[in-house]
Amino acid sequence: MREDNDVRQQPTPDVAPRPGNEPGAKVAPKVTISTVDPADEAALARWHAAFHTGLVAGLPDPPAWTLQEVLVLYRAPDSSMRREAFVAVDDSGEVVGAGELTFPLRENPRLAICEIGVPPEHRRRGVGSALYGHVVERGHAEGRTSLLTEVNVPDGTPQEEWPGVAFAQKAGFTLRNTELRRQLRLPVEPVHLRTLAGKAAQRASDYRLVSWSGPCPAEYAEQYAELKGRLSADAPLGDMDYEQEVWDVARLRETEDRAVAQGRTLHTTVAVAPDGTLAGHTQLAVPRHEPGRAYQWDTLVHAAHRGHRLGLALKVANTQALSQAHPEVARIDTWNAVQNGPMVAVNVELGYRIMDYCQEWQRDLQPL
Repeated sequence: MREDNDVRQQPTPDVAPRPGNEPGAKVAPKVTISTVDPADEAALARWHAAFHTGLVAGLPDPPAWTLQEVLVLYRAPDSSMRREAFVAVDDSGEVVGAGELTFPLRENPRLAICEIGVPPEHRRRGVGSALYGHVVERGHAEGRTSLLTEVNVPDGTPQEEWPGVAFAQKAGFTLRNTELRRQLRLPVEPVHLRTLAGKAAQRASDYRLVSWSGPCPAEYAEQYAELKGRLSADAPLGDMDYEQEVWDVARLRETEDRAVAQGRTLHTTVAVAPDGTLAGHTQLAVPRHEPGRAYQWDTLVHAAHRGHRLGLALKVANTQALSQAHPEVARIDTWNAVQNGPMVAVNVELGYRIMDYCQEWQRDLQPL
């Protein structure tokens, strides 16, 4: 599940068998699969170079974790997820492919999230199949009985022509949900944002919008953590087998601390109901190591407060705050399930345009 499903969350970064990794591809030189030690920065850098190249190939203006962010991701405390990086090395010692496994530690104890990337020049040699074999082996070793992955298909490309789809199908995955990555180019005309804000205010005038940069203020932390947890229950997940996450203040603070360590500045706007409770929120992340870019994380309106155009009000206010604080940011990426009509409509009003289709594929992993 991504960090923005916009109802909707990070993020997790995207997970997928990638183009050219089809099972059954012609095997060339023998490859050896090995786990990367996160403490070995040089080894992690080699992993990241191959992984990143394989992940982004063929995608328009693709989002990706930078090496600086990955170093923190693998070294900072995380009580919710455990990650493993692994590489395929050929007989010359060159890294020809890479992958990542993420094991949820709180909810979803049956699940393993996998991601495979093979640079284009090393494809159709069986590298992807070898990496996938490692995924299955580790899933069994960890007692996981479900695998989740993601295939990103560029807008305008027929699904049947995208190699990653063929890989997922041959590996036994079935398509469970589809999200769209959309992108908003900044700056948005101020008059357009003011018009949208006025439109939202006609039905949201009873609510007070509060914005902040950085960690959540203590007065809202408990309620805000609860909203974070509701995302995995309220976000449209199609046929995915994914349990609701449970958030508390400690989990919230751990996530915020990790974002700071990665060089990500969080900009958040919440809607406060007349009784003082939080009715909804939205959050944007601005990465220091990827200048000019921002990422939409959660957007959620509590079910009891829907129908007041709070989604539009929240996103307009947060976009305005972002542009004022970071005039250098030129684009925002967001992800929404195709069936999430209300939030899709908000993003279309703001001016977001489709970049690619993010398909979530899942399969059972039978015990040995």
